[in-house]
Amino acid sequence: MLKPLLAAFLSAATAAPGLAQTPDEWDFGRDAENKLVIAAVTFESFGVAVRCRDNVLSVVVAGLPAGPTERVINYSMAGSSPDDTRWISAPGSPSAFALWPASIAADLRKGGSLSLGVPDGERTRRIAVDLPASTTSINQVLSVCGREIPADSNDEPTDSNLGSLVWRQVPEPRFPDRTSSAAGVAALQCKVTRTGGLRACRVESEFPEGGGFGRAATLGAHTTGRIGFPPGETGVLEDREISFVVRYRMSDGLTLAPPPSRLPSSPL
Repeated sequence: MLKPLLAAFLSAATAAPGLAQTPDEWDFGRDAENKLVIAAVTFESFGVAVRCRDNVLSVVVAGLPAGPTERVINYSMAGSSPDDTRWISAPGSPSAFALWPASIAADLRKGGSLSLGVPDGERTRRIAVDLPASTTSINQVLSVCGREIPADSNDEPTDSNLGSLVWRQVPEPRFPDRTSSAAGVAALQCKVTRTGGLRACRVESEFPEGGGFGRAATLGAHTTGRIGFPPGETGVLEDREISFVVRYRMSDGLTLAPPPSRLPSSPL
């Protein structure tokens, strides 16, 4: 029987997978019907999971105080220097999804003390738990998601970053046709072509999961995004990497508040 908190990691549309327990490892489960694999550790009132659903990676923490749809959580793992990381939640939800999950997933494999500073009204709630190392379960999730396991967790993007480049044309993705959500967000990492187009865009995260926002953002980036140097600067564009966030809303729907980014502040 699944622990209640582990079940909370699975969206309402996702059936709970069966779990296999390995001593001193993270729980691992697979749900082929919903294209989901999950590695998780749960406590009495808190839990953390690394998931791959339909080839999109996510890191989820549950048992948080309710907060805004986008929030900054102060994160530290195994004694590392605390870092402000960005997370997405459904309104009023006690769970949050990392906007840039790959570096955190790689970090969590080490095990050790996980410390989170979570805004809770006018104060900050500190959550600290000891996690086992994961030599198998998290790597299986990363492998299913087609993600190379980085040698250094800092190899992955942590925020929107165009480097020294600027938008010539901001991507113009269409709102997904097959979603019941009025708002959504997708974080992408893309390579730049010789002429300033975007290629090989990878969905780093999307919310809500399975809403089609990542796929729509990728198509929009590939077909309409253009990048270049600021006026008066020159250089080689080909194979540069950029990361950015695309936010969606319907005209009469909810709005996800944008964190600092080089993209325009209005949702795309």
